[in-house]
Amino acid sequence: MAVIIWIIVIFSLCTTLLTIIMLVRGLRDRREQNLQRKAILEGGISAQAVINSIQQTNVQVDDQPEVLLDLTVTMQNDTILHTVVKTVIPIIHIPAFQKGNVIEVKYMTINNEQRFEVVDAYLP
Repeated sequence: MAVIIWIIVIFSLCTTLLTIIMLVRGLRDRREQNLQRKAILEGGISAQAVINSIQQTNVQVDDQPEVLLDLTVTMQNDTILHTVVKTVIPIIHIPAFQKGNVIEVKYMTINNEQRFEVVDAYLP
């Protein structure tokens, strides 16, 4: 009987430890993503984007909806790129984010990949 109790205690401790590790990693990753987003918005290159479609996800951040924006971006050197950006839009800005509207984005090359962020997006 004592062996079973010890097994349950060890299993519970291991499960708790793994949960804490996953939670800390998730929080650290989210903080790094937010810092990267802020860096792009502060130091990125401006461009214009046409909204091809907007789709709401089932996520909200501080009661603001997260959306997927399918964009056609025209960069400063007249290069045209297609991208999908997942971002959080303040509720008061939703009318500006409709199909066919032109919005401002900023971009930056990070790890040999173009990263785009929407100007006026919500950042926690």
